[in-house]
Amino acid sequence: MRRFWEAAKKWLFPGWKVALPLAVLAAAALLLVLARGLDGTPAAYAVYLLSAYALTAVTAAAVRGGRAAWRRICAVPLVARWREDAYWRVRMGLALSFLINLCYAGLRVAGAVVYASVWDGALGCYYVLLCAVRLYLLRRMPAASEPGGREKELRMLRRTGWLLMGLDAALAAIAVQIVRDGQGYDYPGTMIYAAAAYSFYCLALATVNAVRYRRFHSPVLSAAKAVSMTTALVSIFSLETAMLTQFGGSAPFRFRMTAATAAVVCAAVMAMAVGMVRAAGRGLKAEKEETT
Repeated sequence: MRRFWEAAKKWLFPGWKVALPLAVLAAAALLLVLARGLDGTPAAYAVYLLSAYALTAVTAAAVRGGRAAWRRICAVPLVARWREDAYWRVRMGLALSFLINLCYAGLRVAGAVVYASVWDGALGCYYVLLCAVRLYLLRRMPAASEPGGREKELRMLRRTGWLLMGLDAALAAIAVQIVRDGQGYDYPGTMIYAAAAYSFYCLALATVNAVRYRRFHSPVLSAAKAVSMTTALVSIFSLETAMLTQFGGSAPFRFRMTAATAAVVCAAVMAMAVGMVRAAGRGLKAEKEETT
C-alpha cells in the first residue's frame, strides 16, 4: 500500500518540470479540439482527461511552491516578529494609523480655515480627537505583557473608554450636521467603489482582530482594537453618506437612512466605550481585592 501511495504521489505531484510543459501541451490540444469542432469525439475526451491531469499537477506544484515561499518569508526577522509579537504588531498598526489620520486631520483643518467651512472644521475636530486617542495608546502601550502590569493596562483601558466617549460626542455632532444639512462625502468617478471596498475591509479586519486578540486577555490590546472598530464603523457611515449623495434617492429616504445609520454607529461606539470603562472598573476592583 505504501509503494502504491508513493507511486501515486509521483504521478499526481510531478513538480514544475513536468507540470508546466504538460499544461502547455494540454492547452494547445484543447484549443485544437475546440477550433476543429472535435468536441464529443474520443480524442476530445482524451484531451479533457489530459487537461484535468495538467490542472491537478500545476495546482499541486503551486501549493508546494507557495508553502516553501511562505516559509522563506516567515524566516525574515521583521515578518517573524510581526507574526509572533502581538504587542509590536498593534503598535505598528497604531503608528501607521496615527500618521494617516494626522495628515487627514491637517487637510480638514486647513480646509476649514481657507474656505471657512464648518463641515471641514467638524471633521477636522473629529480626526484630531482620533489622533489624540491613538497617540495616547501609542505612548502608553507596553512593549510586551509585563508581570504585574495588568493594573496599568486596566487604567489605560478605562481612560481610552473615556476618550472614546468624547470622540463619540464629536461624531454625534457631525452626524447631526449631516442629517440636518444633507451633507456627506463626495468621491469623484468610480472612487466610491474603492472607498466601499476599503470600508468593508476595515470592518472585517477590525472584527477578526477583535475576536483574535481576546485570547491574550490584554486590556490594552482590547483598547486598541476598540479604537480600530470605531474607525471602521465611522468609515461605513461616511460610505453610506457618499453612496446616498452619488446614487441619489428621495430626500425623505436619504434623511431616514442617514439618521438611522448615524444613530446605530453612535450608539455602538458609546456602548463600546461604556463597556470598556465598566470592564476596567471591575478589573481594578478585583485586583485591589487580591492585593488586600
